[in-house]
Amino acid sequence: MSASDGTGSQDDAASQDVPGQVRAVVGQSYRIDDVYEVGKAKVSEFANAVQNFHPAHFDQDEATALGHSSLVAPPTFMSLIAFVAQRRLFEETLSCYAMPQILQVDQRFTFHRPLLAGDRLSCEVSLVSARRAVGADLMVVENEIFDQRDQPVLTAATTIAASTEIQAPEDFMSAVEQIMMAGTAPVA
Repeated sequence: MSASDGTGSQDDAASQDVPGQVRAVVGQSYRIDDVYEVGKAKVSEFANAVQNFHPAHFDQDEATALGHSSLVAPPTFMSLIAFVAQRRLFEETLSCYAMPQILQVDQRFTFHRPLLAGDRLSCEVSLVSARRAVGADLMVVENEIFDQRDQPVLTAATTIAASTEIQAPEDFMSAVEQIMMAGTAPVA
C-alpha cells in the first residue's frame, strides 16, 4: 500500500494507521504446510458437542444413503480448521498481536462441497484488507480449504478486530486451548 498524501480515500488513510507488519502482508497469501485429517470419531464427537444429531454425522449407512462416501461433518466443524489457520497467521506472520488481543467479529463460509471423514485438508490464508477504526485494527482474512486432491472444500472470510494495547491474563491461552483445540493437532 502506498502512503496517503491527503488526496486518497479515507480507507487509504485508515490503513496507514495499522502496524507496518500488517500493512506489509495485505494482499499476500501463504499455504499452511500442516495437513488436518478429518477423523470419523472427531466428526461424531463434534456433532454431539454442537448438538447436531443428523444421522449422517454418526452412521456410515445414513451418509451413504445420502450419496456420501463417509460420515458428513457438521458445517461448523470447519471453524476448527479456520481457527488453526488464523492462529498460525497471527503467531508467525502478524506477531505484533498476541492471541488474547484478537477478537473475531464476523465469519462467513462458502461451501464448495460437504466435509467428509477421511478428508485431508490444507489451507491457504490471505490477509485481504486492514484498516484502523474505532480504536482497533480491523482485518479481513480469507481461508481457502483444500482436500487431498487439491480441490476446494470451503472458502471462509473472517473479520477480526485486534489491538496491541489490550493485556490479557497469563492463563488466557491455556483456557482457550482446553476449550477450542481438542483434537486439532496436525497430521504428521
